[in-house]
Amino acid sequence: MLKFELYWPVKFIFGAGEFKRAGTEAKLLGKKAFVVTGRGSVKKLGYLDNLTAQLKENKIEYVIFDKIEPNPRSATIDEGGRLAKSLGCDFIIALGGGSAMDAAKGIALTAKCEEGVSVWDFVHCSPKKSKINIFPLPMLMLPTLPATGSEGNPTAVITNLELKQKVHLMDSHLFPAVSIIDPELTYSLSKEQTAYSGVDIVCHLLEPYLTNVGEAPLKDRMAEDIMLKAIENTPHAMVNPHNADYRGLMSYAGTIACSPFRQMAWNGKAYLHWMEHCLSAWTDVPHSEGLACLLLAWMKYMKKYEFFAFRSTMFGEKVFGSKAAAMHMDNWLQRLSVKTKLTGISDELIGKMADTLMEVYSGGKDHIELPSGDKMFREDFVNIYKLAAGKNT
Repeated sequence: MLKFELYWPVKFIFGAGEFKRAGTEAKLLGKKAFVVTGRGSVKKLGYLDNLTAQLKENKIEYVIFDKIEPNPRSATIDEGGRLAKSLGCDFIIALGGGSAMDAAKGIALTAKCEEGVSVWDFVHCSPKKSKINIFPLPMLMLPTLPATGSEGNPTAVITNLELKQKVHLMDSHLFPAVSIIDPELTYSLSKEQTAYSGVDIVCHLLEPYLTNVGEAPLKDRMAEDIMLKAIENTPHAMVNPHNADYRGLMSYAGTIACSPFRQMAWNGKAYLHWMEHCLSAWTDVPHSEGLACLLLAWMKYMKKYEFFAFRSTMFGEKVFGSKAAAMHMDNWLQRLSVKTKLTGISDELIGKMADTLMEVYSGGKDHIELPSGDKMFREDFVNIYKLAAGKNT
């Protein structure tokens, strides 16, 4: 079994109706909140009004920053950080999905930085490669989407439009202080949003599971059960949007699937997510939709590596009772009615996405080494993108 360390310093408050505790928890973090959110839904649904009422009741000043776009931009995060700092905000509240929560982490960081420092300076592929040696502003997360897991991890995914790069920023300083996970905030999600949330949850565990090398039987069985429950539960949540049990299971699974538990006792990596990040950077496709479009092609192509084929067979047998894992995943995706093919993607664009992937993740080499020692080259990623687009390889 691999050696590992587990650090998870987040206070979780989980359960239907627990959103009502946002004000009292915020009072423990500071006196002036910088509320980070998206451009519409939390207002239309009344969540933002509910939150601000709680803040007023607890005599907390607040500033609303509602400029966060899907695939949050580094420029928007930098703007938020400057504003939070200039207005003297002493903690951050994120209300929304993964974009709002990821952006909040970047804003919490840049609000404590000197003038002229960008959140992009801290990503691993930045020329500056700056290290985080300060404590960001404390954060309270209020997720309205049960997929991303950002409420329980120290990771933010950030897009730089100028560079056509979308990468993760991961550092233990970026853990939120408190996360209130109230499944009732997900009741309003459409069938489509719920379906793609299920895909994201499963992929967060399936990628490191399939690419792990070595014995990890306890971790494997735990992950298989979470993935099985997510696979079984997602269709029920789609047709029973106000069912507390179905919605609650999605929120619970979503938090666990992309938490520090994800890498505990495994050496597998998020290769599929890396491919999707490059896809989103060039096309701005929603993250979970990109995963759904790439998943089957990735699973089929990667079986040429012996270790992956073994893990894929094990996944199929343990979760579906069949060795044909890709076939069963295809059936599940069809049941969810999600997109499973890339459309409108030219060979030229595929080449650019593969170039970006190698530039960002290869460390300057001509290949990316898998935990097995096998190597993946640019052409391998080109072939996976082409398979996902229904093109000949």
